[in-house]
Amino acid sequence: MYRKIVIVAIATLLFSSRLCAQTQGVGFVLPTIPSHLTVAEERASYLALHYWDNLDMAQQAVVESEATKQAFADFISILPHANNRSEAFATLWHKSYRYRDAFYHFVRLTEEYLYDVGSPLRNEEYYIEALEAIKGSKKIASIDITAATSQLELLKQNRVGEVATDFAFVDKSGAERRLSEFATEYILLLFASADCEDCKRMKRDIDANTRLWMMLRRGTLTVVAITISEDESAWRAVASPERWIDGWDKSQKIEQKSLYDLTSKPRLYLLDKNRRVLLKNTTPTHVEAFLSR
Repeated sequence: MYRKIVIVAIATLLFSSRLCAQTQGVGFVLPTIPSHLTVAEERASYLALHYWDNLDMAQQAVVESEATKQAFADFISILPHANNRSEAFATLWHKSYRYRDAFYHFVRLTEEYLYDVGSPLRNEEYYIEALEAIKGSKKIASIDITAATSQLELLKQNRVGEVATDFAFVDKSGAERRLSEFATEYILLLFASADCEDCKRMKRDIDANTRLWMMLRRGTLTVVAITISEDESAWRAVASPERWIDGWDKSQKIEQKSLYDLTSKPRLYLLDKNRRVLLKNTTPTHVEAFLSR
């Protein structure tokens, strides 16, 4: 599907003035790009800003159709080529907010495509821009602005390029440790719950990754796995692989003080030796790809 998204977006920018994505008889028609716009960035910016001009937001069946979902994915694929992402998101929110069901549907799609870890189009910085457009709107109700603002506060913590927040934890020996004491070339920081199946699966994936295992053995990587739980016995009952730093947030400050975005778990970060965030809310596969560059 990702290949289809990219092809559609590029074709739209370079060759087409009007495109129609259709499924099961429900159509989504893009606006006509003025012929005098010949530079790719100009075409992309115009298209991003006017992308939803022809969509009738009152027609919920059309809004929630597979054609519109594919069109939204194409919209996201166009944004890297445009210079007006914030304005493009603001236009979408203002047009859809008149019909609240449409607005909330596009909010859900935005989270699915830009924030969900498994999305091939995931881009947290774009997701922040989308939420900032909601927060800055004068046409959106305060309850929705408050929700966006709360999420933004979490998203803006520990961003890529920033130094990750330090914190204390205890290890299986009962010793108090700190994230800042580790200075290997890379640090893989995992937040998990003791009874979380997805967390267990991610631990297995990390442990089974040959590159990560070799780096761990060579001493160029430290894996710090922090269990977020009020129950110490639940943490102690779950063993981590050999050579991992197996920690527990005994004080519960990480979650209570929202030091990290733990709205869902697991959460995986890749840090450098200075604790600078290289990858955020990532996967073992993406970590391996990053380290293989």
